[in-house]
Amino acid sequence: MAIIINWVAVVIAAIVYFLIHFLWYFPFAFGNLWLKLVGKESEPKSKIIRDTIIMIPTSFITVLFIEIMIDLTNMNDIASALILSILLWVGFVATIAINQNNFNDRGIKLFLIEYGFYLIGFVIVAVILTLIP
Repeated sequence: MAIIINWVAVVIAAIVYFLIHFLWYFPFAFGNLWLKLVGKESEPKSKIIRDTIIMIPTSFITVLFIEIMIDLTNMNDIASALILSILLWVGFVATIAINQNNFNDRGIKLFLIEYGFYLIGFVIVAVILTLIP
């Protein structure tokens, strides 16, 4: 079975995914609350720059994997892709995140900030990947 990848959709979705992730931690979104919940006052600029650079390829890889899963499962309409994106989040992100959150004694607010993004990101990516021909 050949995997068919819509590279234009992947690139567009990866840019959107990256931007959502990047903006998620801005002070006007969840950045200040996140800092408070992890017990920090700020992050060094060098760490922010490094983390941002790392997010570029990881965003692309995440979106590419979702595109591959959409193609392999033939769940290429919006409703099916939404279901698939939620299943991917539950199966891979939420289960690992719940364990990490519990082992590290972090609260539900921190869980929702750190891992809620991925659910929203996966869903938006699924919509983009199914809408761009």
